[in-house]
Amino acid sequence: MLKFKRSFHSLIILFVLSLSTNSYAMEKEYMLKAGFLYNFARFGQWHTSLSEQKAFTLCSPDQNFIDIANVALKNRTIQDLPLRSKFISFEELASTKCNMLFITSDTVEAWNIAKPLMQNNIMVVGETDVFIQNGGHIRFFLSSGKIRFEIAPKQLKDAGITMSSKVLRLARVVDR
Repeated sequence: MLKFKRSFHSLIILFVLSLSTNSYAMEKEYMLKAGFLYNFARFGQWHTSLSEQKAFTLCSPDQNFIDIANVALKNRTIQDLPLRSKFISFEELASTKCNMLFITSDTVEAWNIAKPLMQNNIMVVGETDVFIQNGGHIRFFLSSGKIRFEIAPKQLKDAGITMSSKVLRLARVVDR
C-alpha cells in the first residue's frame, strides 16, 4: 500500500509538472505568434485608411491569447496608431472594429459558424490545418520545431488588404 501511495504521489507531481511545462510552451508559442501578428500588421496595407481610427485593434475570441498579446505587444504602434489587443465574442464580430483577427485552434469551430458576420478590411490569421481552405488569410504551422506561416494573397486582396513582398518572400504562398 505504501508503494502505491508513493507511486500515486509521483504521478500527481509529474502530471502537475507536465501541465506547467505545457502551459509555459503555449505561452511561449503565443508570444512568438503575437510578434508575427505585429509584423503582419506593420507590413500589411489596408485599402481603407487607418488614419480615421484611434487605435489598430488585434482581436481574438481566445482570452488566454489576448492576455499574452497584451504583454508581448505593450506600447507598440501600427502606422502611428497604438496597437490594442481585444477579446471579442463572435457575436460582437459584426459590430467591433477589428483590423486583425486571430483564431486559435480552441476557437476555430465557432469561427466557422461566425464567418458570415465578417467585415472587409480584417486580416484573419489562424493556426489549424485547413484554415486557409476555410477562408482564412494567413495560417501558422510548425516545421522542424519552428513556427512558419502560409499566406493566401488573393484572399487577403479580396478582403481589402495587401501584404508586402518582404513578408511574402518569407511565407509559403497558397493559391486557392
